[in-house]
Amino acid sequence: MKTTQYNPSAIEVEFAKIISGLKDQIQEKATGYQITGVEVDSQLDNPSVLFTLVDEDGDQHELLIRLIQRADPM
Repeated sequence: MKTTQYNPSAIEVEFAKIISGLKDQIQEKATGYQITGVEVDSQLDNPSVLFTLVDEDGDQHELLIRLIQRADPM
């Protein structure tokens, strides 16, 4: 399948949704952190998934995953 649109591409948007849906599986493997929120922004040129976490000390942290599809090889 040739990609006709990259900003954002359908694959980027789909993977952002897939990653956000894995919250519970990620939480099972995350020691010392509690995931308190997951936000997807699929309207950006490069969709993002923002995880909000709280550590054992009660400090809040954010992890941002940005999805970028490279151009199809020639």
